Amino acid sequence: MPEPSERALRGLPSSVESRGERVDVMLISSDTAAGSVTLTAKLGPSSYRPLGSVVTGRGPLAAVQCVFGGEAFVALSVSDENFAVDVASARVIGRVGVGWAPRSMTPVPGTPYLLVANAGSNSLSIVDVPARAEAVRIGVGREPGQIAVCADGTLAVLCERGDDTVAVLDLSALMERRPRRVAVASRTWLGAHVQPRATAISGDFALIAAARADVLTVLALPDGRVEATVALPAPGACPAGIAVTGQDGYALVSLERAGSLAVVDLLEWTITPQIPIGAGPRGLTIDPDDQSVYCALTREGSLAVVHLDGVDLANARRPQREAIRAGSRTTAVTLARTPQPLSPDDRLG
Repeated sequence: MPEPSERALRGLPSSVESRGERVDVMLISSDTAAGSVTLTAKLGPSSYRPLGSVVTGRGPLAAVQCVFGGEAFVALSVSDENFAVDVASARVIGRVGVGWAPRSMTPVPGTPYLLVANAGSNSLSIVDVPARAEAVRIGVGREPGQIAVCADGTLAVLCERGDDTVAVLDLSALMERRPRRVAVASRTWLGAHVQPRATAISGDFALIAAARADVLTVLALPDGRVEATVALPAPGACPAGIAVTGQDGYALVSLERAGSLAVVDLLEWTITPQIPIGAGPRGLTIDPDDQSVYCALTREGSLAVVHLDGVDLANARRPQREAIRAGSRTTAVTLARTPQPLSPDDRLG
């Protein structure tokens, strides 16, 4: 794949506005096979417009925006660095050296830090976001993948796929700007060859999906005790992503082989109806402003959109949904915002 230039993009104007439209919300989807991230403007709950793609090369696997209106960081899974991309202009504006094969990232609320799981070097990079530099790298279990951080930024949950374990990290030292003091608070083994793959945090619990397990494991925080297991609705469904809705206590789990989302009742620890979504669903995210769900469909080169606003998830089997074209093999999606909406008087460069 070609290396990105200072402005490495295809089909994108110098600002994110065209035809007088004001754009301040974007979807950034990672197209791992094509070596690029695709940008899509969100103009309304059911109004989207493709903006183009930023060439990154080297298997972009995830993207995240740490600060409202700030740059997005893109994890390049066949490398030892992340790219910083200016969201408003879609320019690559920096590189951050991390461990080998970064696979997952998440910002730590209330701090200037970003956590990066490096699957190839069995390490966790703690990145100083304003400096765009690695502050420290700590050793963790084999093949670390998905990370989730609790709302107050004091704990993180890390899937260690190669060891079949889940680590809970004490992040309290980050509040004091002491990244070298981050430590493992507990570690839980889930069973032989289950390969924990995805995680999300809801209150005092972490939800864990494993690639080779037909249950969702619920861990109590911070001690990592198994609180419950929830049977998934289809054997061998291969869960790939989890997102908490923030709506009446539910989570969604993407089932890659079943082509659906499982709805998890977080009060009863049970599965309610499945939502058919498309072929090969993996990473997903939820827009808290309107409860729209976005899920990467790896076999369709698109993003599935499911509208949950006003939907009772205890009974909903077929909520309103649609699809957005997004690259050739989309694996993950995140929301980003430009610093401010552009006015109709702004001119394109």
